[in-house]
Amino acid sequence: MIPDAREIHRVITASVRELLETARLEAQAGPMDVADIERLIFRAAAPIVHSVSPLTEAQRGELLPNIVRLMLAAFLEEHAR
Repeated sequence: MIPDAREIHRVITASVRELLETARLEAQAGPMDVADIERLIFRAAAPIVHSVSPLTEAQRGELLPNIVRLMLAAFLEEHAR
């Protein structure tokens, strides 16, 4: 089943919000090293990757700039809160 654009947007936004919230909480416990940050990013990326997995490689390639744009927009929106 090809994912709906609104669903992909929802997944990206939710993943970025969860990433930032988790990073805030973990940073309260002390400094985070590179491995901690990579773990958080990998965990946040998994639902995004899964949401586009039904698409062909070419379709995913075409969507990549929009996915990055949505991730950055979600980051800025959440950071502004």
